Amino acid sequence: MAAVWKAALEQFEQGRDFVLATILSVRGSSPRHSGTRFLVRDDGSIAGTIGGGRFEAEVQQFALKAIKDRTSHRVSFSFRGQDAHSSDMICGGDAEVLVEFVHSGDTVKRAVFGAVHEVTQNRSNGLLFTLVSIPPNSIGEVKHLLVDKHIGRVGGFAGEEAALACTPELRLLKPSQLLTSPEWEFPVLLEWLRTRGTVYIFGAGHVGECVAQLARFVDFSVVVIDDRADFANFDRIPAADRVVVTDYPGCFAQLDIDEDSYVVIVTRGHAHDRTVLSQALRTPACYVGMIGSRRKTRIVFDALLEAGFTQADIARVHAPIGLPIGGETPQEIAVSILAQMIQVRSGKDRAGEARVCPA
Repeated sequence: MAAVWKAALEQFEQGRDFVLATILSVRGSSPRHSGTRFLVRDDGSIAGTIGGGRFEAEVQQFALKAIKDRTSHRVSFSFRGQDAHSSDMICGGDAEVLVEFVHSGDTVKRAVFGAVHEVTQNRSNGLLFTLVSIPPNSIGEVKHLLVDKHIGRVGGFAGEEAALACTPELRLLKPSQLLTSPEWEFPVLLEWLRTRGTVYIFGAGHVGECVAQLARFVDFSVVVIDDRADFANFDRIPAADRVVVTDYPGCFAQLDIDEDSYVVIVTRGHAHDRTVLSQALRTPACYVGMIGSRRKTRIVFDALLEAGFTQADIARVHAPIGLPIGGETPQEIAVSILAQMIQVRSGKDRAGEARVCPA
């Protein structure tokens, strides 16, 4: 999404109106989720994507008309029957999209979007509320509120306190979800602006370096741990948010591993792998993966079982690590690891994307 917010600020600077098109909800099959958006400029060019194909093309054409009419819409796109067979985007599904016209002179939205860009650039945490004051398949207005502990509040709308009170606990927050209430006439789209999980990479060799680069690219926060300062440093691994040079025994005391953490064990030897894995299994990390052949994995697992770990503990470990795509190079192995981590993360993110607030 960073490219979208950057493009929005460029449009403000150039004095050009534009549209932000945001998926509010999907029914049926869709490769993109609520909160996915792209920007449409007045010349038809775009920044970002909501999936490509016919669906995106139709939204793009609708957006161009919205720019011309200077109107915001909440519109449903249906791909069923004959349309479903001809579409490569949503097969037999529907999508409700917020097509938001943004005037280049709107100082409030400029401030909000600038703050959102700052949060994403700094890889910080923030909440973006979007009040969709538009009946289905109609015209209306859109207002935003950004809440960030460093920036404070930017923007706002009537009833924002009710939306803030309706915000789920941190452990229940999804990347994007609609908040509704019997007392509200219109829904509020809530987006959690953050890095989506932290990956702790144990081992700063070739595979660890590649995993760090790809993990940052797909919006993980990246922590690299190694006992060799000449390997674990920002010059070699500029994608890291944090580098920790320490001996592996007891190293988890320096780390804040929780249910949103991903542990990738790619050290240079069996002994180090076993040392790290024995500590990882005592954490609530949602993903634990260890590189190595099946023979090496069996040796490590047997040693842990003798040390008192259970089969249930061992079952948590993805080993050999990554999806079986046949990769051999460090880059290919990193792709397989990230694919598996994204698979786990997607399962967490899609568990309940809507929240109905009590009356």
